[in-house]
Amino acid sequence: MAIVTGGSRGIGLAVALAFAQEGARLLLAAARDRAALDKAATEIAALGADVITLVADVGRRGEAERIAQAVNTQWGRIDILVNNAGVLRPAPLENISEEQWDETLAVHLKGTFNCTQAVLPFMKAQRRGKIINVAAPSALRGSYGVADYAAAKGGIIAFTRNAANELKTYNIQVNCVSPTADTRMTAALTEFRRTHLGIARRERAFVPAEKVVPAFMFFASAESDYVSGQLLEIGRT
Repeated sequence: MAIVTGGSRGIGLAVALAFAQEGARLLLAAARDRAALDKAATEIAALGADVITLVADVGRRGEAERIAQAVNTQWGRIDILVNNAGVLRPAPLENISEEQWDETLAVHLKGTFNCTQAVLPFMKAQRRGKIINVAAPSALRGSYGVADYAAAKGGIIAFTRNAANELKTYNIQVNCVSPTADTRMTAALTEFRRTHLGIARRERAFVPAEKVVPAFMFFASAESDYVSGQLLEIGRT
């Protein structure tokens, strides 16, 4: 049984579809777009998988707890959590408002923290679980126009390693994928850089979202039972 936040499109949907093909039961969560969630659920159901959806803002503790409780009520266990929910509004450092900074960190960093805490009672009780967080290359190397986003993703990397250390005695593995794929976020970032720096999309290629899925599949599988606290970068070309 898997939870995928930000599961209505992009990398989240690609991961959810791959999980469904392996027979997983799924909860997809997204903050706003009910129509996109419903469309994603239809695609997953067409594969014969059980799926439920929830509109929820993971930056709010109560919403994260609602996600975990919905899964436990429906299926009685939580095996996998993919903390993929995200937001990106590219802007020069001096133009990032306090409100934008707070929202970006709330969705990415606090959302990862909230959802992880929400599933822990269930994973600890069953003494097993897989938590997969999502970082970004800018967290390690820096990038123009994403200071808030990079800071949040850097925090997720540190959180991943600390959580992995604390949870190893419960047979819960916590790992992190740093993907670079063709999504709405990378499209927005490319347009921003074209406007501000004159960098065209063709100067940097992005792989389809499906190409980064194997990293998530590995961290969700039994093959990673002895792998925790790791960061895997994938999709850069």
